[in-house]
Amino acid sequence: MKTLFLFICLLASGSLMPLSAHQATIAADTTTSGMKAASPAATNLTMFGRGIYPGDDTTYTQLKSSGFTTVILSSFYIHSNGDVYSGDDHTNPIIHDGKFVGSKEWLKRVASLKQGTSTVTRTEILLEGRWFNQPPNTYDYIQDWYDAAKKVPGIVTGIGVNSTLYTICKIFKEDIGVDAVCIDDESVYNSESIAQLGEMVGQLGIHMTLCPFRKTEYWKDVICRSKPGLIDAVYLQCYDGGRNNVPGDWKTKLNTELPVYPIFLCRGAFSNCGPVHNSKSPADIKTEMIRFRKDYPGMSGGAIWQLADVKSYIKSNCAVQAPESGTAATVAQYITDLKNSLQEGLENQ
Repeated sequence: MKTLFLFICLLASGSLMPLSAHQATIAADTTTSGMKAASPAATNLTMFGRGIYPGDDTTYTQLKSSGFTTVILSSFYIHSNGDVYSGDDHTNPIIHDGKFVGSKEWLKRVASLKQGTSTVTRTEILLEGRWFNQPPNTYDYIQDWYDAAKKVPGIVTGIGVNSTLYTICKIFKEDIGVDAVCIDDESVYNSESIAQLGEMVGQLGIHMTLCPFRKTEYWKDVICRSKPGLIDAVYLQCYDGGRNNVPGDWKTKLNTELPVYPIFLCRGAFSNCGPVHNSKSPADIKTEMIRFRKDYPGMSGGAIWQLADVKSYIKSNCAVQAPESGTAATVAQYITDLKNSLQEGLENQ
């Protein structure tokens, strides 16, 4: 029995699948509307998009020409009544009573990312949980609601087509048009509830990605419980509480063929030009990418947290206030510098 369980876990993690077979499984996934959910680009450069709800046309145009291939819309929070809020607007929900009620201009901007001439080939939406000692939100409620046998006032529990969780994720797919739901659970760590959420997401024809900074065994269990092809990327936090994380080490501990991409906190974070919470300059990021790739030669991407901090860097005039942080004087230039730091780090042998 133990041997069978190990085989199932290895199969789910992709460890018993040739890479070509793993990619074929992902490529076969389609949304319920018949359109394929995009896989990560071969070289996947990702920008986390906190600070762009509802955003403006200029920012989205800059992202389209930035060289980044994935934009993760972040961060979004599920509340106790089933409403969903953007971290950029704590007053007005984007989902209420099972319907999208957010900014229609934002929907147009998100759709535009993959239209016309653009380097962006994939969009995801990040569900963020609570930090230590914060009130319950997203993952507390997923844990409470995934089991249809539980009764929660005002909520349709379970993962069936009439459930509250299904309705939320269907809006993510059909209204917002994302290719994946990104899991940023930093407190609850209930692998069964996330695996069940993932099964439901897969039924909708979109992917799930993981955004860890600690507890490798938990994330390994989520992968083990998930069908091959559902999870197609791991974004590893390499700042703040994850400052000592190394992608190659995590890949080994997760025992997976899934790509593991390091996330860097850029200068400008927390409205500060200095290296707070292990934030890094473009030069620092390139150095780290080179170091990580020596340990993990197959590493094929990296990510920046987050666009709000990019704007903060420029607003604070960090290139002047802290010259060691970089030279960018415009948002467009800083985006380019950060993209180059990731790409050049991968290309350096």
